[in-house]
Amino acid sequence: MSEPEEKRRKLREECEESRCQFFVTRKKRFCKMTVAKGQKFCGQHEPISKPNEKEMGNKSAERVPCPLDPKHTVYAFKLNKHLKICNARPMKNENYIKIGLHNGSDDEEEGATGRNVKLNELTCDYVKTLTKKINEIYRKYIKDTIRNVFREHKLLQEELAKPEYGATSLKHLKQTAALLGCLQEYNLLLPQTCFVEFGAGKGQVSYWIAQAIKHFKQCSVILVDKASHRHKKDNKVEDRDTVTRIRADIANLDLSWVPHRSESVVGVSKHLCGAATDMTLRCIVAGNQPPKETNRKLCRTKGILIALCCHHRCDWKTFVGKSFLKEHGITPKDFTVMTKMVSWAVCGTGMSRERRKEVQTADESDDSVENSSDDDEDTVKMSRKEKEEIGIRCKRILDYARIVYLRQNHYDASLINYVSRDVTLENVCIVAVHESNKSISI
Repeated sequence: MSEPEEKRRKLREECEESRCQFFVTRKKRFCKMTVAKGQKFCGQHEPISKPNEKEMGNKSAERVPCPLDPKHTVYAFKLNKHLKICNARPMKNENYIKIGLHNGSDDEEEGATGRNVKLNELTCDYVKTLTKKINEIYRKYIKDTIRNVFREHKLLQEELAKPEYGATSLKHLKQTAALLGCLQEYNLLLPQTCFVEFGAGKGQVSYWIAQAIKHFKQCSVILVDKASHRHKKDNKVEDRDTVTRIRADIANLDLSWVPHRSESVVGVSKHLCGAATDMTLRCIVAGNQPPKETNRKLCRTKGILIALCCHHRCDWKTFVGKSFLKEHGITPKDFTVMTKMVSWAVCGTGMSRERRKEVQTADESDDSVENSSDDDEDTVKMSRKEKEEIGIRCKRILDYARIVYLRQNHYDASLINYVSRDVTLENVCIVAVHESNKSISI
């Protein structure tokens, strides 16, 4: 038996019988979804099967690929019902859907040449030149400017004290408590406000915002997400009239057409991957423009609070800070390389799970550990700590370029650390207030 097969066998033995037996190669582990009694696979990974001898006359017993998304299967007799609720079904043609509205500028072809670049193919001279640019921009605009604003909203204190929460659930709750604390710190939790959570997912942030504003007048919460999730937290909000969930891609969302109770809007998000952050900022800025149609009201977003993450998913076409980067000598290829370097800030050792287990007791300065790092180590010629620092600086430069974009569009904006790095390595968020709110300063 080969070594990979032996490792897979051990993982299978460790896998609970109630869990899916499908091995996810990309994640090097088995699927964690629970399965029905007597089944080996979850609905997502159930292989396409033929009916057994008893079911030969019943074609409905077959599992068939979903016509909307062949990546998953469904029982033939449940197909019609499934098509009505499948997450891949076409979205309704609502007034607020404008296809491609926030996809970015037309100069995206400039970045095409760098999309397929690999770090281990870069020359030392190129890396040194780019690193010099990164360090100069960081020192000039960002160093020592990001303040710690650690606030925890009292509403979640009791919830955070519950012993039944695991480490992951507790981490998300701490982030939510911190975001609500920041909303309160910057005087954004006010009556007559519509809170829009972009990339809402299961709606944990929106749920707690709804709890915080339930005694306010003319307040509402709108959740925006392109997927339809199970076990949504917002379903537990008692006053259903205050909460609205919109299924839409942010790239296609015209905020000025979204029905809301107040002209005052606050945009919030806890997890927007890369390009989704830029499309959200475009959506907010576009919504601030006076509407051309007489049947629409002004939708001014007075405040923005977005926790930043997944910079490796940034895209040159949608990125809002291109002008700042160009002014400082960052080319589309440099941008693409930076979106790859950002992973150095959060990837730890750069080794596989198996290798990390083998060397977890070794000292970080040991040569054997250093030599077992990324394949691009010989080319990049940096220690792990240097790479981590460069990764962090790349993240902050991309974030600062977004801040410049907001300032150009009449926002007082800055970057803050909203939680400590012990809670999450992605602990920076954008906080911005529209200049029309003179009483609030960042």
